[in-house]
Amino acid sequence: MKKLPKYMEVYVDIKKKIEENVYKIGEKLPPGDVLAQTYDTSKLTVKKGLDLLVSEGILHSRSGFGTEVLRKPIDNSKVFGPSDGLFNVVGEEHVHSEIHTFSIELPSQKVQEMLKIGEKEYIYNIVRSRFIDHNPYSLEQTFMPLSIIPGLEPKHLEKSVYSYITKDLGLEIKASHIWIKGDKATEFDAKVLGIARDEFMIEVEKVVSLISGTPFEYSVTRHLYDDFVFEAVFVEN
Repeated sequence: MKKLPKYMEVYVDIKKKIEENVYKIGEKLPPGDVLAQTYDTSKLTVKKGLDLLVSEGILHSRSGFGTEVLRKPIDNSKVFGPSDGLFNVVGEEHVHSEIHTFSIELPSQKVQEMLKIGEKEYIYNIVRSRFIDHNPYSLEQTFMPLSIIPGLEPKHLEKSVYSYITKDLGLEIKASHIWIKGDKATEFDAKVLGIARDEFMIEVEKVVSLISGTPFEYSVTRHLYDDFVFEAVFVEN
């Protein structure tokens, strides 16, 4: 296996230490010269590794102050789980949402199939972009049946929709089925997320079901590739 460049070793190791709470949110990292000695490399190489974490919004660095941990890295395997969602993974204070569409309409054939509903059952059609620490994270389109999720309003979309579903409606979320593929950024992706047209993206389709087995959400979420890591564990029966 090809060895990682030294700055990437620094990047990967510090990211792991933040995930494991060796470096906690709000805590400052050791000075550059100390880290350089720890990793047996130069301060410039350490800075290059830290700059990657700064660009991801995980660290904040300023002259005369040092480098502080802002948040944990995003664990997308939890984001796409049945009930965690982005707020629980990175913290509500780090997430900002912009709503582009909130409408009530009849479902397309694809939405009918994914939600197992009839052609005359009205749905919410929601398009919103998500930003973490003001950095673009994703653009998502979500469909939910009114009959299962009544009373949804735009104000709920600025926070956690799952919180509204579980706490306000008292429903229990059980499982999610996901499909992941690569794609190129559309003109709308580029405009909303501030990226180049045709830039590589990760698209995630997801169907989420209640404990009864009834699907209540079908979503298509498009992610910037550079902050996307998905982990799964498969166990033989």
